Amino acid sequence: MSLRLGPRAPHAARCSVRHLTPRLRLIAHKCVLSQPLSTSIVTGNDGPKDALEQPSNSEEMGSKDWGEELYWDWDYNSQICYRQVGESGPAVLMVHGFGVAGWHFHRNWADLQRDHRVWTVDLLGQGRSWPKHPVTPSAGLCYSVETWTRQLENFLEQCVGEPAYVVGNSLGGYLAVMLAARRPDLVRGLVLLNATPFWAFRPPRGSAAARGLLWSALNWAGDGSVPVPESVKHLVEKYWWNQLRSPATISAMLRLVYADKSGSDMALVVRIVEATEQPGALDAFTSIVLSPKAELGFDELVDRLQCPVLLLYGKEDPWVRPLWGQRLKRRLPAATYLELSPAGHCPHHEAPAAVNRALRTWVAAQERVRAQGTGDQDPSEAGIGLDVGSNWEVVEADGRVVSVSHIDGRPRSIMEWLDLAVWSVLGRVLGAVGRKGAGKEESRATV
Repeated sequence: MSLRLGPRAPHAARCSVRHLTPRLRLIAHKCVLSQPLSTSIVTGNDGPKDALEQPSNSEEMGSKDWGEELYWDWDYNSQICYRQVGESGPAVLMVHGFGVAGWHFHRNWADLQRDHRVWTVDLLGQGRSWPKHPVTPSAGLCYSVETWTRQLENFLEQCVGEPAYVVGNSLGGYLAVMLAARRPDLVRGLVLLNATPFWAFRPPRGSAAARGLLWSALNWAGDGSVPVPESVKHLVEKYWWNQLRSPATISAMLRLVYADKSGSDMALVVRIVEATEQPGALDAFTSIVLSPKAELGFDELVDRLQCPVLLLYGKEDPWVRPLWGQRLKRRLPAATYLELSPAGHCPHHEAPAAVNRALRTWVAAQERVRAQGTGDQDPSEAGIGLDVGSNWEVVEADGRVVSVSHIDGRPRSIMEWLDLAVWSVLGRVLGAVGRKGAGKEESRATV
């Protein structure tokens, strides 16, 4: 499919920030702020609106540090919030994971903008990207990987205006793979940060599994489209929703997936909770739970990749364990696999200096090959100046030392071999491990 680019979307006025609800104000006051919260007037697309004026000297809560917010009008009468920094260098699109937003990369873009043009975008139904009005059944909106991937396609076409290096964390990594498999003309290279290899439980629409007894019996709950049936929404709200979005649950979840267990980042908790206060948030969450899988499994999407790939994985991730990076490396032998430690599920946020060094070095290597224009070398084979088995030691802003190790993808211990055996079975059940190329992968594991 050829690249179809329209006029680049003009930068919108600074995104107006909504009033914090009383509940969010209570949470925000737990943060250590040197100035009281106050309101001021800013100008957005729809004219002057009240906005929360964050303390200017608060590194974590200041609007400058979290990025200037711009709007892009998209399908479903929605406004998509995005950020753009940098004036020269390769184009980089950063895609966040579930429950956060583009601001999750705020510790990366301040440095990367020196020699890259960086975009981040809030996925629809997360962060500050929402339909402007209640969605009608006729709109056919389903908060699914299909919808989000199409959003990224359109964003690259209309806002970025050229192919980009796509960086994805967790769910964002899954979407980045899906995007590159479907639209190789839009993706110059992939950087996967602990990409989740599976998403959703419901079988793809129209599949034999979807027509089976179990899922046919659950059709009363809807097909994932919004608005979700009120009875289903009520059940989710009563038994699940309020517990999951509580600050205590979010703090516990962050401590689980971050390698640093010293304490929760309350500013991060406030930002996560804020999205759940949106009028359509419960509908969106329920739709996500009920939405179907993609037609192709993760392995099938990976097998269709044509671009160079950097695998950048936090070693201490309890969810996307190191074996997932190892098995991706075996499936993509030309990919570069770098393992960060200590770092968990969100290495870009926990070890931004280490991630930036790896990303910058790898992108520069791909650009050097492209600049040669000889066609003699595949960009995926471009070296980063770090031999397999070697490592960099990177000092973070807070003094922590993070090791960046170049890994060949083979299990290195009895526990990793056991992980491989267990998750080869469980991954197939979850739809992450496909049959295509399986024999090829297994043979590489013995090399």
